Amino acid sequence: MTRDGRFRPKAFVEVAGAPPRALPSAFHVMLKPRGAVCNLDCRYCFYLPKEDLYDEGATFFMPDGVLEAFTRQYIEAQRAPQVTFAWQGGEPTLMGLPFFQKAVGFQRRYRQPGVRVENTLQTNGLLLDDEWCRFLRE
Repeated sequence: MTRDGRFRPKAFVEVAGAPPRALPSAFHVMLKPRGAVCNLDCRYCFYLPKEDLYDEGATFFMPDGVLEAFTRQYIEAQRAPQVTFAWQGGEPTLMGLPFFQKAVGFQRRYRQPGVRVENTLQTNGLLLDDEWCRFLRE
């Protein structure tokens, strides 16, 4: 976040003051709405130990206000015909299907005319059921 409360990738902050045309037309961010929390304990996972970096009692749950603000600002900051939201974790499906339904709703609300919004999801698949599959198909 910058002083004005807007999301800007570190590369944008470092070139603050540069004219907009000097900034890349698109950039990519991976969202980790549950942090390192996962429903598996794979020995090879490089990310699970990141949970130890947080205070005891951390919720590891992206609040709706953060989700909405990020979505709006991420879409606004792109100057390309396609915006991709890449969901990863830990295990992002631990957020629950309603979280992702809200995410898509915010994406529809803030999508600019002529811009395609896509989502990618890296998951171990354990929580995917028929309801998830219908949602993903849509």
